[in-house]
Amino acid sequence: MTVLVTAATGKVGREVTAQLRARDVELRAGSRRSTLPLDWSDPSTWSAVLDGVDRVFLIVPGGDDGNRSVTGLGNGVVEFIDLAQRRGVERVVLMTALGMEYAPIEVEQRAVELHLQRSDLAWTILRPNWFLQNLTHGPLRILADAHDGVLRLPTGDSSVSFIDTRDIATVAVEALLSDHHGHEYALTGPQSLTFNQVAEACRDSPVPVAAYEPVSEADFRRAVLNLGWHPDYVNTLSGLFATIAAGRAAPVLPDAAEVLGRTPRSLAEFLQEVR
Repeated sequence: MTVLVTAATGKVGREVTAQLRARDVELRAGSRRSTLPLDWSDPSTWSAVLDGVDRVFLIVPGGDDGNRSVTGLGNGVVEFIDLAQRRGVERVVLMTALGMEYAPIEVEQRAVELHLQRSDLAWTILRPNWFLQNLTHGPLRILADAHDGVLRLPTGDSSVSFIDTRDIATVAVEALLSDHHGHEYALTGPQSLTFNQVAEACRDSPVPVAAYEPVSEADFRRAVLNLGWHPDYVNTLSGLFATIAAGRAAPVLPDAAEVLGRTPRSLAEFLQEVR
């Protein structure tokens, strides 16, 4: 059995890769810089990456540093799924985002979900909430650094049930190696925290978040555009923060704990391990 991990250098992909290697699974890491490059904008790279692959961990590409736009690739991912099926792939574990099942089909990730579900592949869909790792090397860290440790977000007093990427990866590996066909897992951490609570927990840790200040969406957009972030990425983030403000990222759901067989890592546990 050979498993292809797409976005293998990303926050979740690298954890999936590490856990598969620890279990001596034959692995193919897919990224633009891998030995066999996987470039979503260049379909000529896809066939070689899929050669001999039985199972795929698939992430719809999206920007995570604000400096580039990688939207508009959903159709390519759909075509990649079709090619994978023709090349003999048996199972795909797709990671999207919490609540994606309610998104309209015009949203790229939802369109990919629906296409996978209509395919003849064995499939599992993972929909995780915000990552705890965004506090150390993601948009929340970047925003805190830009404002001397203050998170200025258009999220009001709403809360988020953050999840650790290592727990997402463990669920992904379980779904890749065992039979979870037809399951859709909403993955959250064990507690729902406001950004004020997050900032309070981080003050005595290496994470440089000292305070939280709610701002309007217009003020948020103005600030991040002034940082030079790509407008498409700003639009994506604004939509995600609107989801938080509406309370849709707050629920603590049981799926992660049920698949893990334990409680997912908490913010306190995460902070104890930050160096």
